[in-house]
Amino acid sequence: MKRVLSILTICLFLAAFFSCGKDRPPTGGPKDTTPPEIINFEPENLTKNFKDDEITITFTETIDERSFEDALHFYPPIMKKKITSGKQSVTIKLLQELNPDQTYLLTLDTRCKDLRDNALEKAHTLIFSTSDSISAHNLDVNLVLDERAPIRQGMYFVQLYNTQDTIFVTSQNTEKIQNFTFENLPSDEVSVLAFLDENNNTEVDKKRELFDEKIIKLIEPENEITLTLSLQDSTKPVLKNIIPESAQRLLIRFTEYIKKVRSIKIIDQATKNRLPVYEYIITGSDIECITGVCDTNAYMLELKDIIDFKNNVTELDTLSFLNKQLPDTTFLELDSLSHEDGQTVTTLTPEFRIKFNKIIPPENISVSLVNSEDSKPVELSIQKEQGYTFVVKPKNLLRNYVPYSLIVTEKTKDYEGNALKEGINISILPLLYN
Repeated sequence: MKRVLSILTICLFLAAFFSCGKDRPPTGGPKDTTPPEIINFEPENLTKNFKDDEITITFTETIDERSFEDALHFYPPIMKKKITSGKQSVTIKLLQELNPDQTYLLTLDTRCKDLRDNALEKAHTLIFSTSDSISAHNLDVNLVLDERAPIRQGMYFVQLYNTQDTIFVTSQNTEKIQNFTFENLPSDEVSVLAFLDENNNTEVDKKRELFDEKIIKLIEPENEITLTLSLQDSTKPVLKNIIPESAQRLLIRFTEYIKKVRSIKIIDQATKNRLPVYEYIITGSDIECITGVCDTNAYMLELKDIIDFKNNVTELDTLSFLNKQLPDTTFLELDSLSHEDGQTVTTLTPEFRIKFNKIIPPENISVSLVNSEDSKPVELSIQKEQGYTFVVKPKNLLRNYVPYSLIVTEKTKDYEGNALKEGINISILPLLYN
């Protein structure tokens, strides 16, 4: 009997000894429900000229490594990385070279949990740059509830996606409806999705949960958008009316905000010939359309696959209209320019955003950038954004401490041949301190 007791005592001792070294939650006492918190990021937020290959996040608790991997996002994406967890920290080893002159956004969402299955209360972000500047695009998202929305409980989420590749950019969440501020976004255009997460899975159920979504171009440093959370609207967009504003410009109006259309046809009702459609811009519930010169008065507008922001689709809609308007003969005017005359810039590759008050074809813009000391022109990259805006950049680095002149001449014309009312000539001075 004594021998049996001795063996049992030894076994209990060994079990206790080996269990001491394991990092796991205690089995006795009240359950720990305290969520983990982030104490520190290394590097610090808004770090510039990041050259390291490691990022370390320190927590108040030991973190479950698998949940950390599920919750971690980089934008632009960093695919090659290794994650190592310690007692109260997690280190991300970057196994690929980062893009030069790039702002990166790290997001750790609420799927990150400690060993006791307690999740972060909110998403956290870390912003850093591989150059001496950080993206200045900010976005305020205001959330309101549709007055018809039923009373619901859950967590409010706002998620941003890059519109070109639908890649996740970042997110925020809170228990109370409020305004969200996103700073230093590295994407120029984002799709904003807001929803009330009732089933606690951090994903939207568009058939059962309150949500709204819109696309916004981050043209200015400060941008703002309002989203109205409601149950899915199954009402399809319908043509409301057509307003001919000139012989070549139509304003097409709908009953809903429009995301896109697959095709626009304008048919001469007498000859059945198609009127050319050169360009169109979707703004809210309107489409501004530039066409060829009207030969007759009576036309039929035919639209296919009209999609609104609730993804309701009208496969075909038509409307007859008369266009008796004369050609527009008013001057083209500058609406805004991203730099002021005499401004200093802290980059050798400055970006000029030139916005006009009318739609103009890319071949009709006359712009140059000239070295003011030797009058030599700079080779430019000129890209047109959807809308009235052109983005102009030098293809090569400018010279530091040397003034340059941006010139937009009166040769710039709209589709109907109206020239710029007054030429634009501003000076900038690159000042980049070592």
